[in-house]
Amino acid sequence: MTDWLALAKTHESDMFELIEQLVLIESPTSDKPANDHISSIAADLLRTLGAEVKVHPQKDFGDHITADWPATNPDSNAQHALIVGHLDTVWPHGTLERMGFYEEDGRLYGPGVLDMKAGIATTIIGLRTLKENGLWPDRPIKILFNTDEEVGSPSSSPLVEESAKGAEYALIMEPGQAGAGALKTQRKGLGEFHLSVEGKASHAGAFPERGASAIHELAHRIIELQAMNDWPNGITINTGLITGGSARNTIPAAAEAVIDVRVRTNEQAEILETKIRALKPSIEGTSLTITGSFHRPPMERTPELAELAGNLIDWSNDFGFELTEESTGGGSDANLTAAMGVPSADGLGSKGQNPHAEGENIEISEQVNRLALFMKAINSL
Repeated sequence: MTDWLALAKTHESDMFELIEQLVLIESPTSDKPANDHISSIAADLLRTLGAEVKVHPQKDFGDHITADWPATNPDSNAQHALIVGHLDTVWPHGTLERMGFYEEDGRLYGPGVLDMKAGIATTIIGLRTLKENGLWPDRPIKILFNTDEEVGSPSSSPLVEESAKGAEYALIMEPGQAGAGALKTQRKGLGEFHLSVEGKASHAGAFPERGASAIHELAHRIIELQAMNDWPNGITINTGLITGGSARNTIPAAAEAVIDVRVRTNEQAEILETKIRALKPSIEGTSLTITGSFHRPPMERTPELAELAGNLIDWSNDFGFELTEESTGGGSDANLTAAMGVPSADGLGSKGQNPHAEGENIEISEQVNRLALFMKAINSL
């Protein structure tokens, strides 16, 4: 019987060396060359494990990569396991020089170490360890590493959905939720809507009655949108950006708002989108244009998803460390895989603090636990 924790400890130095290598390559989403560089490194590492690696060129983002291993038994009808991660980070160039990469009090600090270069390294070292120790599973395995997840996966969403077709399960190697490092078994659906108002310009002092204020109209609609919030039931609507007007003394002819919408269920998404698209102007002389949609469907906690999480939690208990589950208002590629009907375990990659914030870090000892659990999952699910 395999001692997964002992096996993980024999390969922890390899894992932390790769974490350091990846963190020292700054890869903000907006920098295509930087993301092409880090994706090429990941691709080369996966090729050394015998994967068929495909590079998916992108114009505006770094190139995405997929890696495939066939079933070890040619006659196997087993569905594939899917592993998903992202190589981009939210941190701009120069953050590494300012923030540094260092160890302190049992934690590793650095930009992107938690979200999610530790998860990428754990995936690669975990698979390498399984290969070297004859513990590779019978089923096919597919990996997708993308470079635009931090901005909602606009170019990689179709690739995520294609990769998820027919998968037995998906492991999303994002960091765990909050300080507990919990699995994320329910994520809200995310929508972005743009509300544009057209009014009529006029001199604000001499002929105010000839104008129709787009900003005034937008203010009414923002209040109407705010009233759609239903926090107890998980519905949040936030008008996060507004623009409008041309001069202090001119009735504004145009105004625009960008609205963030989050929901727990697909039913809520349908109802809310209908309400938003039904908005009507109340000030004579103004008109509305509403664009946008839900770009990440809700990740609902289905019985199949709960069973997958339960297996991981039971194994973590067997290993002697605590793993829990939580819901979150944030979105990830797990929203997409779960919407394809694939049981998806999100948050397996690492445990730490301060994602997207100063002092981002991972727990060193916990990362060894995550390596052990990842290997057990790939071997046994």
